[in-house]
Amino acid sequence: MFDIVRDMTGFDPIQDIRGYSTEAGALKRLKQAGYTSALDLVERHFVEIAPAMAQRGDVGYPMTISRDLMSPAIIDGVHAFSKDPSGGVLIPRSSIARAWRV
Repeated sequence: MFDIVRDMTGFDPIQDIRGYSTEAGALKRLKQAGYTSALDLVERHFVEIAPAMAQRGDVGYPMTISRDLMSPAIIDGVHAFSKDPSGGVLIPRSSIARAWRV
């Protein structure tokens, strides 16, 4: 997800965190950078908007966040795309409970 934000905007919110190769390594680097979770990183770098106002390319989270490293979803029409350790995840747009402008 953060690769997409970087490619769309030129801003890389995880520039200082990149370089990990495992989920444990990613969480360690995230915490060393001063964040408690991927959600915390998003909350600090982007302006929250009403989910109904989110447009393609904005990011969002569903109501339930299953783990600290849960990647925010990129909104694209009626779906949002995220990823987890097993690969890509398709989330119905109707499940997005919080959103941020990119």
